[in-house]
Amino acid sequence: PERDDIDIFGTLKPAKDGGGDLFDFYIRDEKLIFCIGDVSGKGVPASLVMAMTRSLFRNISSHVTEPHLIVKALNDTMADDNDTNMFVTLFLGVLDLQTGLLRYCNAGHNSPLYIGTGISLLPCDPNLPVGVMDGWVFTCQEKQLGPKDTIFLYTDGLNEAEDSMHAQFGDDRIIRVAAACLAENQVMPTTIVRKMTDAVHRFVDEAEQSDDLTMLAIKFMRNAE
Repeated sequence: PERDDIDIFGTLKPAKDGGGDLFDFYIRDEKLIFCIGDVSGKGVPASLVMAMTRSLFRNISSHVTEPHLIVKALNDTMADDNDTNMFVTLFLGVLDLQTGLLRYCNAGHNSPLYIGTGISLLPCDPNLPVGVMDGWVFTCQEKQLGPKDTIFLYTDGLNEAEDSMHAQFGDDRIIRVAAACLAENQVMPTTIVRKMTDAVHRFVDEAEQSDDLTMLAIKFMRNAE
């Protein structure tokens, strides 16, 4: 977005013609509403569920601001008559661009990295993925972001990326790449995502991509008053 209080960069590389990963974001009432998700399965069925999830996210969040209530509405809609038994791991956040308060709900997704003065995982409650059980009560959590703090989100196509010997890229390598970015003061979203992309490509080498790979970095830029 053409703003000086937030910087965002994301990439999505499907493993097949139809991908099951998604990310989306927009700003409403000075709040950044965003999500990243991973549909179970691959190919056309997963891409259809992905498209439905993104459409529901847009529709529901246009009039609901509480993250856990957005996810609950998504879940109740998708769990109803879910004959395919497909589900979506989803992280959904609402960042107040005036205060830096991040409110979020994690539905079975990978915990994002919080990059501030150090590197840590954002604490996430063990909610079920979206579409598994109708009526599940999702929890909402909060994190106060400081000026220049960054949230790095990704799907399991990153940490579970495999080389030719089926070794996985893993969480430790993700943290090491992020720590190197922080140490070099290269923490803009474009830089973090591109360095992570380069690192996983070097690791995988010539092995075929086995899963969709999606990354999203969000940097809060607003200075304290």
